[in-house]
Amino acid sequence: MKEKGILSRFGIVILVLLALVLIFPSAKIDLASSIEASTQASVRVEHIQNFARSAEMDVQLLSADESAYQQIANVLSGLTCVKRFNQQYSSYSHEYPVDSVTVSYYDDAENNNLLFTVYSDGTAIVNSQFVKVKAPKGGAEEVYRELAEIVK
Repeated sequence: MKEKGILSRFGIVILVLLALVLIFPSAKIDLASSIEASTQASVRVEHIQNFARSAEMDVQLLSADESAYQQIANVLSGLTCVKRFNQQYSSYSHEYPVDSVTVSYYDDAENNNLLFTVYSDGTAIVNSQFVKVKAPKGGAEEVYRELAEIVK
């Protein structure tokens, strides 16, 4: 009699887990396909002094045939980004000052395909969604360093 109770509880747990997997979409964000569908990018490097003011900003427009475009695409295509469900953009704040690199990818019709921002403090945002970044050489801090080195 006890074995039936254990098996039915186990079955219910399995059904609930299966339902959760089917209901919630994948938390991974595919950067590579958005980059492949793009023909141009803009890169903004920013030093943010405090919440209300950016001290320095540099913006570069890159076409797909430029080496910096290719280098940035290679870095971003190798990332795994997973959405953070528990972090709201409105409740987030940085320890200032902070630096950031923002890459916007566009197609021929200038439709935005991807917006990727990474901060020197290790925060990353993809299309207004906070993400955890996994890179071959580390996390978001390493990605920031690589991108900043490419566009300097």
